[in-house]
Amino acid sequence: MSEKFSLDADNLRRFIEDNVEGHSTADIEVTRHAGGHSCETWSISCNGERWILRRPPRANVQKGASNMAREYRVISALWDTAVPVARPIALCEDPDVIGAPFFLMDEIDGVVLRYEFPEDFEDTPERRRALGERLVDTLVDIHAVDWTAVGLEKHGKPDTFISRNLKLMKDQWDNVRQRPIDDIDKVGAYLESHLPNGCAPTIVHGDYKLDNVMWRRDELATIAAVFDWEISTIADPLIDLGWLRGFWTDQGKPRGAVTMGPSLQEAGGFISRDEIVERYASRTGRDVSDLPWYEAFSMWKIAIIMEASYQRYLMGASDDQLFATLDIVVPALANAAVEALTEAGRL
Repeated sequence: MSEKFSLDADNLRRFIEDNVEGHSTADIEVTRHAGGHSCETWSISCNGERWILRRPPRANVQKGASNMAREYRVISALWDTAVPVARPIALCEDPDVIGAPFFLMDEIDGVVLRYEFPEDFEDTPERRRALGERLVDTLVDIHAVDWTAVGLEKHGKPDTFISRNLKLMKDQWDNVRQRPIDDIDKVGAYLESHLPNGCAPTIVHGDYKLDNVMWRRDELATIAAVFDWEISTIADPLIDLGWLRGFWTDQGKPRGAVTMGPSLQEAGGFISRDEIVERYASRTGRDVSDLPWYEAFSMWKIAIIMEASYQRYLMGASDDQLFATLDIVVPALANAAVEALTEAGRL
């Protein structure tokens, strides 16, 4: 790893000694974590404990994204609820310590499913279906938390979230676009002219999908922790449902989003995209008739976010090799947004 992407372990050790109870003398080791693309993630060994450190990318951070205080605030609020999250350890908002704000949380022992089932996580048809169902049920649990009771009254501005996000993402597209992509312009225009009625606001994760949860190895389908909360907010819960469906793959029916990487869902056995929506609607009673709008919004938004990552990569401000593929992935994501609307007869 080049010095450009290193972490100042000495400054981190001093911060821990001054700010984490029980660690007035800290013996630490730091290792770059392979997981995580939106933020830099590091594994920290400190006096026999294992933590995760998260910090923003090195350059070109989009407005409202990679907010460490926001992520730390929401996992702290959710720590004593039914939603499984990692135990928060400490937040540092002083960029002089390691070059950017960061926070520490417990490292969770579990399995993240991205490309395949690991050898120590048995793959069975029963487990595949149960994993999909549990993913939906946990999203229901997130949306059921009383956000005012857990101290998140100032975590978002739900009344204007959609209008602000549409403007924000269009402005960001103007700033980060590396080439013309007609589908992004087409979907953006549709979204602005067909605003949904919306649901009562809840906590919204903002990036809820299969590889942003960690599963317990020794149980059929138990989530050990939901992570990557840096764009969480208080808003319409269908934003999360549209995001989850947009990133989901039905067997034999790949979508643009699957180009983010090989998908173990293509092998089948998981619940379908439509079953995700049906299960969520049944458990919450929410009207999901406008979900194609939310799914298109999600794929349009992630396409723009990924174009910013592609720009960082081209600038040499990221060494994440996933970003080298974004010349192909971003147009595919934009096309997935178009598909969500055309499949529903709305475009």
